[in-house]
Amino acid sequence: MFEFSKKSNPNTDTQLTYLTTVGAGSVMKGDFMHSGNMLLLGHLIGDITQAEEEASGNGHTAVIGTSGFLLGNIYSPHAIIIGRIEGSVFAKGRVEIYPGAVVIGDVTYSQINVHPDAKVNGNLRCLLPDAADQKNLSLGDEVIPSNVVLMAKAE
Repeated sequence: MFEFSKKSNPNTDTQLTYLTTVGAGSVMKGDFMHSGNMLLLGHLIGDITQAEEEASGNGHTAVIGTSGFLLGNIYSPHAIIIGRIEGSVFAKGRVEIYPGAVVIGDVTYSQINVHPDAKVNGNLRCLLPDAADQKNLSLGDEVIPSNVVLMAKAE
């Protein structure tokens, strides 16, 4: 779903079929609820949310295209960022941030792929249980920060 061929330019389009498209040159204000895969090529000031009846299944993908700009949050099962977003991304599934993309905000995900030359200025939060289990590790009296991975002691 998220792969692109080596011949294609990752800054162009993905392999998805879109049910909803906001065209380049469009400017919209207000929250936007979509059904199916959604492509934003214009500017949106507001949040993007997937319709409730579809959120319970595998879900669809919200895509911010090359010319797309979002000033708001994304609440979608999957997200692909190729353009610019000033807001947070909340995805229960996969988030992909392409080269040249800019995300100014936090990203919550289960799987993530940040390509080289993509820019993320915010916190990354993984929803998988393994990531949450390392929050309160301790070693004797020392408390180990959650960003440190314990390794076996060499003998």
